[in-house]
Amino acid sequence: MSVPASGGSNRPRTFRPVFALAGFVALFATAASVAYAVQRAPSVEHQVKVHAGLYESHTYQNSLWVTAVGSSLISGARLVELDARTLEEKRVIDMGDAAAFGVTVNRNTGMAYTTNTRAGNIGVVNLRSGEIRTISDPDADGNPHLYGIVVDHDNNMIYASVAQTPGEVWVIDGATNTLDRIIDAGGSRPTGIVVDGAANRLYVANMGDDFISVIDLGSDRVIDRIPTVGGRSTRLAHDAAGGRLFVGNQASNDLSVIDLKQMRAVRRVATGEQPVGVAYHPVNNQIFVANRGSGTVSVIDGETYETIDELEIGTFPNDIHVDETTGMVYVTNKSARTPRGEEPTIDPRGDMVTLISP
Repeated sequence: MSVPASGGSNRPRTFRPVFALAGFVALFATAASVAYAVQRAPSVEHQVKVHAGLYESHTYQNSLWVTAVGSSLISGARLVELDARTLEEKRVIDMGDAAAFGVTVNRNTGMAYTTNTRAGNIGVVNLRSGEIRTISDPDADGNPHLYGIVVDHDNNMIYASVAQTPGEVWVIDGATNTLDRIIDAGGSRPTGIVVDGAANRLYVANMGDDFISVIDLGSDRVIDRIPTVGGRSTRLAHDAAGGRLFVGNQASNDLSVIDLKQMRAVRRVATGEQPVGVAYHPVNNQIFVANRGSGTVSVIDGETYETIDELEIGTFPNDIHVDETTGMVYVTNKSARTPRGEEPTIDPRGDMVTLISP
């Protein structure tokens, strides 16, 4: 199966003040269409270095919560609270042995849920008190490779992907914070996961065999499998109003666009190298893609699928989160590993959080 490819220039952009891009007079003399394009262009507002071993982030009220698993130089797993506007550190919760990678927050309860991949369990963190508990599968053989995690806020249910073969999805009851059941993900190494509350479905990206499992939550059965037509399809974002999924393909360096009415991939859009994190901005109709290999974030127009911008971020951009209230965009990036045999050093462009104003 082939789908049309598209995409604009992928040249990284060097950040300069807006007025440096054109003279003051020229900026205000542009045509209305150009002015609109400038108004929509994203910009980096803040970029700060946080704790070692950053992985993902999620906003809750006026804070950004970031997972940090530590490194060979700086040990200690933490959940770090940053001011959502200034990125100043507000609080640190010590995660102990439960090193958190993925994170989401139930906006109705103030409980954070984390995938503790090394320990093979899920963390439940009361963000008010800092109290931590974990949820495990007592029948698991070894440590399940928990990866992505999402909340169905309306039904107070939490879903986490287990990136193994055969793949699984854990279902957590948010009222009791217990493992309610385990669903067959219908594929190999499920990673990215989103919940569609209106359709009562889960969409799961299976990185091992490059298709999206469509799971009906009424029956817990896989009702469809949609090929991504890309390579190493890892994470995805959902356009609920438009009925689309956007899937980052690390091996083929592109983004798949899935039409949920047709249940098929309708387009592949060129990105930077090794796209991992994907987020959709519904107000601006823009797709943000973290390109781990390029050290950039691609900003793609959701209508034309042209690249609006290619923002330089730093080492290994990994995760992108769009705040549903403010519309601000947050990127976490990892650090480069010191080559074997050399003395470990701190990566000056790693373990950072970037705030983008779209």
